[in-house]
Amino acid sequence: MPKYYYFAMPKTNLMLHDDCDSVTPDSRKDMLEQLFNELFREYEQPLYLFALKLLKSDVAAKDIVQDVFLKLWLIRDQISEIKSISSFLYKLTENKVIDSLRASAADQKKKQDLWHRLRLSKEEHVSIGVESKEYHAIIQQAIEQLPPQRRAVYLLARAEDRPRKEIASLLQISPNTVRNQLAKAIGDIVSYLRSNAD
Repeated sequence: MPKYYYFAMPKTNLMLHDDCDSVTPDSRKDMLEQLFNELFREYEQPLYLFALKLLKSDVAAKDIVQDVFLKLWLIRDQISEIKSISSFLYKLTENKVIDSLRASAADQKKKQDLWHRLRLSKEEHVSIGVESKEYHAIIQQAIEQLPPQRRAVYLLARAEDRPRKEIASLLQISPNTVRNQLAKAIGDIVSYLRSNAD
């Protein structure tokens, strides 16, 4: 009897099955890539916020998230074997944060401070996005708070994956304005999350 694995995403429900004659290697590859892209869209921001809370460094948090998704990409053929993708991604992020903390903590006092932050963050883990429904509700509220043009730019760029030039043409603004508005939108959303997810 075939095994089925369901991954519920905000916009898509993807199903992979282990032993189905209709699934060719190419179509399975396409489904895995589509699943990876959905997981990236779903978890990129909450994992970034989780890492940022621990590391207090935007650059370090982004590097951690990039490493996490690189690891996921390398094992994408095994995604269907992962029972809880959320737990897997958060644990992987936490492990990479710990590695980063170990590498960067030169003196004992700094180490103690960083480990203390890690313990506190574990307790607050749920409040920053582990519960997907709560997280998406807060994100939606943050998006609704954006000024109209900024909200339109953000939704076209992030929800519809449209390129900057196309957004500029649709909204009749310059590509630089698109870039600036998107950066401001992300900043506004992160600020909203920080003030409402604690």
